[in-house]
Amino acid sequence: MKPALTLAALVTLAGCSEPDADAIVTLDTAVYAAVSDARDKPTFTVKSGTACKVGETVYGKVDAYTEVICGDRRGWVLDAENLKIIKH
Repeated sequence: MKPALTLAALVTLAGCSEPDADAIVTLDTAVYAAVSDARDKPTFTVKSGTACKVGETVYGKVDAYTEVICGDRRGWVLDAENLKIIKH
């Protein structure tokens, strides 16, 4: 029984780690390497009009961070309102 529970937990975690929505960035937006990174040290800036995948939202020390994958780059944004979700 225990291996089945472990397998179920791993499958659940794997499902949570994959981005689940497509979005277009509406304003140039700073992207951070990790939740709660210093706001003055973004890893990169994603430009307006870029298509990204949007994943989970987590809460850092103060703010909510939303996971994004834009092309071959991955990170976290503070300004989720700059992401326009595309409905299929």
